[in-house]
Amino acid sequence: MKRIIKYMPSGEFLAPDGAGRELGTNYSKSFVEQVDKAADSVVWSSDYINEVFMHFYLRVLEIASLFRAGDSGRIVLDSYKGEWPIVVAAAKKEGLHIGFLDQAYFYLSGALLHIVSFFAVVLSVLILPVLALVTRKRRPVKVAPEFSVIRSPAAFDKMRFLSDSGKVEFYYDDLLQKESTAASLYGFGTLSERVRSLLIVPILAFRDYFRVANDSRRLLGWVGSGFVLYYFSKRIAHKCSFEYYLRLLIKQSGVDTYYTGNKEDRFAILEKRLCKEYAVRCVCVPHGIEYAFKTPAGLVGDVFYCTTEHARQHLSNLYAGAQAFVYDEVVARQMFSRHQVVVPAQGIVFFPESRGADVNLSILGHLLGLGYDIAVKLHPKDDVGNYKQYAGQVTFVSDFNSSISNKICLARKSTVLVEAIYNNSTPIAILTDPRDRGYVEHMLPSLTDDQIKRVYSFEELACVLGNLQASA
Repeated sequence: MKRIIKYMPSGEFLAPDGAGRELGTNYSKSFVEQVDKAADSVVWSSDYINEVFMHFYLRVLEIASLFRAGDSGRIVLDSYKGEWPIVVAAAKKEGLHIGFLDQAYFYLSGALLHIVSFFAVVLSVLILPVLALVTRKRRPVKVAPEFSVIRSPAAFDKMRFLSDSGKVEFYYDDLLQKESTAASLYGFGTLSERVRSLLIVPILAFRDYFRVANDSRRLLGWVGSGFVLYYFSKRIAHKCSFEYYLRLLIKQSGVDTYYTGNKEDRFAILEKRLCKEYAVRCVCVPHGIEYAFKTPAGLVGDVFYCTTEHARQHLSNLYAGAQAFVYDEVVARQMFSRHQVVVPAQGIVFFPESRGADVNLSILGHLLGLGYDIAVKLHPKDDVGNYKQYAGQVTFVSDFNSSISNKICLARKSTVLVEAIYNNSTPIAILTDPRDRGYVEHMLPSLTDDQIKRVYSFEELACVLGNLQASA
């Protein structure tokens, strides 16, 4: 039996012999099959189940697979910094011995978070419904036959073409924004219905709290459920307010089709449930790319528009008979196009990721070593300070629309590779890191589409770039 003495702040578990070694990727066909089997076996009751499964239980499976692949010694889990509860849960799942103090801290933290989470839900559910009532101007109850509720700028970007067509009306989930929009979701309903939300939303929130507790307990145990509840405690009141007002809209007579940009999160499963309850056709135009593995509650939409043909084939096999998966190049181009003037591709843009700074720097260093002029478009969560060693050697650009259009676009495992397809750019996935390679090949079917070039070494990257430059 492997014995873990201590979880270190660096993201390491130190085993008795102190030998050092770093584990490789855990993503594989067999791992995805394990995830699919787990998803099929889950018994669930909440709209949050997919997120509990993906953000918590899937992470446990990932780290557990690393433990199984390793032997005694120092196990480096650098990619999982800040996720110590998940790492401890994975160690327990594998039957590894954990030090008494670490285990005591794990149990005490989980117990405390159950209590903190409950009071966080109580506080937020007393505030948000009142906020919706007093800050959002009341609108007429009449709803368009085909409509969508937009929850984020990313969803708006992907679905804007529906509004431009004049066929679909957009309403907005603006409860957490300082300024109300003219078509706020929270302005609908009669005065009595809006006042009634002050009672109904808290009831829905406590229902969700106990259902999430139950779902997470089944997957992660009683202690693990404390960490899950803490994560969602700040989000439950918002989701339940959204549910209350969306129900007011969907149940109106004459509503025919509901469009959503969500795929599998709590809002998506809620939308799926309400559309089924009121026999409203649901169409998903996702604002993110699809995953290769199953989720317990599946994906939203009677019709689901895929980002690539390869993704359509994969999802059709994965969720056979569940819904209609469609790939329409015209729709995909409308979803992703940045509407820039089409000119011959000029320039190379590298899109680093917010995680794996060492991988980003390695790629950038090799690109500069090839003698090319490189522009860098940072991830919103990245910082230019991470690249100070290359200051003056690269150009940092801020405009995404021009960066993704008419360029050679380089990235690791990012949505930008798909977006580049539809903006007259050449996407290249740089898969020199084993973890990136495993994730692309086994977890994200859109990124294995033939329209995206994949390179596995810097020598191969040099060859591909040379050929592209020669043919330009």
